[in-house]
Amino acid sequence: MKRNALLVGGFVVAALVLIVAGLITLGGSDLFAKRQKAIVYFQGSVRGLYVGAPVSFRGVKIGEVQSIGVEVDPKSLVTLIPVGMTLGSDTLKMGDEKGGSFRNLPDLVQRGLRAKLIIQSVVTGQTGIDLDFKPDTPVVLLGRGATESPEIPAMRDRLDALLDQVSELPLADVVKEVRQTLSSLDATLKVTQQTVALSGKEIGATAAQARQTLAVGAKALQDVQAQANATLASVAQLSEASRNVVLQTQPEIQLTLQSARDAAQAAQQAMGNVAELSAVGSPLRADAELAVRDLSLAARSLRSFADQLERQPNTILFGKKAP
Repeated sequence: MKRNALLVGGFVVAALVLIVAGLITLGGSDLFAKRQKAIVYFQGSVRGLYVGAPVSFRGVKIGEVQSIGVEVDPKSLVTLIPVGMTLGSDTLKMGDEKGGSFRNLPDLVQRGLRAKLIIQSVVTGQTGIDLDFKPDTPVVLLGRGATESPEIPAMRDRLDALLDQVSELPLADVVKEVRQTLSSLDATLKVTQQTVALSGKEIGATAAQARQTLAVGAKALQDVQAQANATLASVAQLSEASRNVVLQTQPEIQLTLQSARDAAQAAQQAMGNVAELSAVGSPLRADAELAVRDLSLAARSLRSFADQLERQPNTILFGKKAP
């Protein structure tokens, strides 16, 4: 019996040792870390948060969620979700003390300690709580000292704030305006397509006319080129004929020019003779002047006789009366 009792006692002691070793292995030194309770009040949804969810400080786990509840004000129907946490880990070091907890938590809250929900996995949708110092945010305590655990103010996630801003936007009006704009764009595109189609036809017709005009112009240019070639050939023939005529008539022209020179010399000689005859003191000029005087006297006599006949026509019958 004693031997059996010793065996049973040995098994019990071994089992206890294994249990303690398992706890130490699984729990690590967190079993001996100093822990502190805290609470956070959330106003919005805590979907994905569960008991045992990690509580971290800038991504480093320092605790876990112990409880999740719901508090509703019967008058205002304002709903709060208190989340209880335990803080403390061997990774947490406050000053020179390692493996401790947040000392003087209310003072840290006044200096900017805040809590917010974070997503652990997009696939599973599980969330956790992350702590950080945000001294630029106000201290808003919702529990008002209802529990003995110190309260850490909850900080709204940027996504929640963005969703609130989006919910305040006049999305219905925006969608309506977008639909109207799309309708206008659709109509404009249809008109543009019709215009492009008509323009394509007109451009095709214009291109055909242009090609026809270019063909006519090319033919006209060919005709002009042919006429120009013929004209140039005629001009060349005329130039050749003119050169031949000039060569053939050159002797006759030279004879004519020689005759003209001789005639000019003879005329010049005759003019010289006339000048010599009409010079002052020459006999011919004296005879000419005498003849001119005689003619002048004869003319005066005839004029006097004519005047007499005009006054006395019978003079021709009876003669001139004596004075």
